[in-house]
Amino acid sequence: MERAQARCSLCGKNVEPNAPSRPFCSDRCKMVDLGRWFRGQYAIPGEPAIALDPEEFEEHLRRLEARRAEERAEKGEHDDDA
Repeated sequence: MERAQARCSLCGKNVEPNAPSRPFCSDRCKMVDLGRWFRGQYAIPGEPAIALDPEEFEEHLRRLEARRAEERAEKGEHDDDA
């Protein structure tokens, strides 16, 4: 059975089965696509992520670490066991 020829997801040119830049036809198409992601030209639908300010993040991390320490202590584990 013969496989269907793959096409570059950016420009539509044929892509060789063992091409190192697959699913793109070339490194150029691969980098153009990556640049579009970086610039936000592609977007995944959904609610935007909520960004925490650094202080909120640090507080959240401290609470999480404290909770994990309490859970380990209840199990009789020590910090060096984790």
